[in-house]
Amino acid sequence: MNEIETARLFLRNYRNDEIENFASLVTDAQIMKFVGTGVMTAGETENLWNKLIADFYPQGIDTIWAIFAKDDSRYIGHAAIRPRPIKKEDWEISYMLREAEWGKGLATEIAKRLIEYGFGELHLTEIFATVDDENFPSHRVLEKAGMTFQEYDYDEDGRFSVYSVKSQNAER
Repeated sequence: MNEIETARLFLRNYRNDEIENFASLVTDAQIMKFVGTGVMTAGETENLWNKLIADFYPQGIDTIWAIFAKDDSRYIGHAAIRPRPIKKEDWEISYMLREAEWGKGLATEIAKRLIEYGFGELHLTEIFATVDDENFPSHRVLEKAGMTFQEYDYDEDGRFSVYSVKSQNAER
């Protein structure tokens, strides 16, 4: 099991019986406003959960975590560092937090730790993040985590922003 931590949080792979935690995120309209195609149905949630538990983790794809608070072990949200869907050579960070956890600096803490993990453990030379143009809080999180705007990109849902940060060890 892949585990990492921050000052206030610990991140670990999901356990088989934690679908309710995951579902509480992906079925919430506020949380999913800027994620993918939005709120997932119960069937979509179950399919994605089964893919995570039955396919990804057994294949060693373990950079997808449940996030918990160190102080009381409450479920905070979800985080990952994975290849981008279109540009597989580029790895991106992602996170979703329960609405009750917004505005506490936790997203920045998570983003910084994912970047550190990407450089230190995965030996990446550059890490990306993509964010909807209208998701202003996430733009600010990425900037606070040391990422800079690179370009606009497009998919079937429209335009989005691409941020990145290069490793200190990357060739200049």
